[in-house]
Amino acid sequence: MALHLSLVAAAIALAKFTVGVWPADAGLLAVAHLLVLPYGWMIIGWVVGLLCPRAVAAPAVAVGSWAWLAVPPSMSSPSWRHLSGFVIEGSTLTDTLDPLVYFIPWVVTAGFAAALVLMAGARRRPWLVAAGAALVVGTLLGGRSLVADWGFSPSTEARLGHTVCIGTAPAVCLPEEYENDAAKIRLQSLPALKALGGSGVPFPRILRMASDDLPTRPGTWPLYWSPDTSLEQLNIDLARSAVTGTAALHGVHDCRQPSIAATWALLRVGVNEKQVQEITSPQEWAQLLRIRELPAEQQAKWFTSTVQDQTHCMAGLT
Repeated sequence: MALHLSLVAAAIALAKFTVGVWPADAGLLAVAHLLVLPYGWMIIGWVVGLLCPRAVAAPAVAVGSWAWLAVPPSMSSPSWRHLSGFVIEGSTLTDTLDPLVYFIPWVVTAGFAAALVLMAGARRRPWLVAAGAALVVGTLLGGRSLVADWGFSPSTEARLGHTVCIGTAPAVCLPEEYENDAAKIRLQSLPALKALGGSGVPFPRILRMASDDLPTRPGTWPLYWSPDTSLEQLNIDLARSAVTGTAALHGVHDCRQPSIAATWALLRVGVNEKQVQEITSPQEWAQLLRIRELPAEQQAKWFTSTVQDQTHCMAGLT
């Protein structure tokens, strides 16, 4: 148990080192998950030890628990992977895992434990074996029905009400955990924004770090940032955000897939031309060279028109 608690403490410290903040709110559920699930299996192991020799029970439960955690995530049926409690994806500062991601595996594990407790009394009441088996089946089917529409990824919710904004034209809006970095981010963003603005791209009023599930409001560009984001990566993200922000300005929902408009914006913010060419098809690069020979006003009109057409979304679906 001491080793387990030490590993939990190390995991919390690693989370703090990675994202820069201590777990809170939904993050506390993840911490609880590290405690509830192992203790649930500890109870299962104790009951199995009552049903068979401990020399058999210990390795059987060890293998069984790890198989239950590891096998479902590798199955082609996505629903089963959400029942074991092996959560591959975690909450972020903009999207939090649905509490059911944790609660359902807890209930399933509790169902397994309760079923084994019932079976432990089968020597006096043989019908308890059937009752325990029915409980296992019911627990699995009930849990699966709750996650049937999740797909391969766990259900998430957009995080709301934890945003602070700094500055104007543009204002930089970030999760409150990054409040101290807002002024620095705004200062680092200005050269790329001015380069795009000088090319005819409408200047954003707000750079907002928020869930992609939330609609982008006119005048707002999505902001992607973390403590390890380099200035070059920030410029790349701003170039791509220009597509989403310009689309929102014209009432169009951007699919946020790679596009020639985003590639043009990458060049405008000063991303290395060779680097951009390496990620661009020869046909698209030739088209970009022709577009860059046009006057700045015509390039801006082309960019706006291309963003509104969203033809790159249709190409991504074929």
